[in-house]
Amino acid sequence: MKKKKITLIGGSGFLAKYCISELLKEGHDLKIVCRNPHLAGHLRMMAPIEQLDIVKGNIMLKHTIEPFIKNSDVVVNFVGVLNDSSSGQSFENCHALGPKNISDLCARYQVKKFIHFSSIGADIESDSKYQQSKGLGEQNIQKIYPNSIIIRPSIVFGPGDGFFSVQAKLLKSLPVVPLFANNKYQCVYVKDIAKAINRLILDDKYNGKIFEFGGPKKMSLKEIYQLILDTLKIKRLIVPVPLSFANFIAFMMLPLPSPLITFDQVKLLRKDNIISKTEFNLEKLGIEPTSPSNIISTYIS
Repeated sequence: MKKKKITLIGGSGFLAKYCISELLKEGHDLKIVCRNPHLAGHLRMMAPIEQLDIVKGNIMLKHTIEPFIKNSDVVVNFVGVLNDSSSGQSFENCHALGPKNISDLCARYQVKKFIHFSSIGADIESDSKYQQSKGLGEQNIQKIYPNSIIIRPSIVFGPGDGFFSVQAKLLKSLPVVPLFANNKYQCVYVKDIAKAINRLILDDKYNGKIFEFGGPKKMSLKEIYQLILDTLKIKRLIVPVPLSFANFIAFMMLPLPSPLITFDQVKLLRKDNIISKTEFNLEKLGIEPTSPSNIISTYIS
């Protein structure tokens, strides 16, 4: 196998770290682009600088990422935010305009493969600004670089995640657990996604496809809470609460820089986060999805 020059944009986050580890095992040369390289020191020890370099770049400033894209065989975009902001880290900038800039450069320099992380539910017609911006990002990419591979994962879990780990802390601290909605999720293991990225990089027959990655089981939010409680070996009363109360909490948290829940996230609670009947999934790549029940006991306590 010929090693490739791979640029990972937004490569300092949770998901990217596992993908980096998998790609390093295959011997690829990686360039990690992030806004604040000094915060990516945890990646520095993963490989020598000849194989893994961490550089500064901002997807809203094309000239800062251009030097790294133009010499790449593969570009992977991980950039995403959970909370909208009036600053440069807005949904529109990170999910719609940034991917457009990356696509422009990939097309200009004829990059062989561009992989973009979107989300299940991405839709320009969504009433959620998050999902609407994700849909716009996909639309921008497909117009400019139609051979791109778009990945829509469900909630990603694994050691260091922002879902099961956070929910476990909440459940331990609350005597009664409010259940604002009981929508379904198809949580997907981070290492399964890392394996998938490696296979997509090596196989060109999937260029231009949209993949949806989910776990082996659809779980309601109540079932997820119960799994966490069983894992922690604690008991809590789970009480259904009207979704309108979640809006009230979101209103109270408006002044906070990183609110626990926002109005936009309340809208997401009205819909399931599960993959469609598409054939382009983990199984298509020969990967058997891993269940959260087999993993979370290794990292929540």
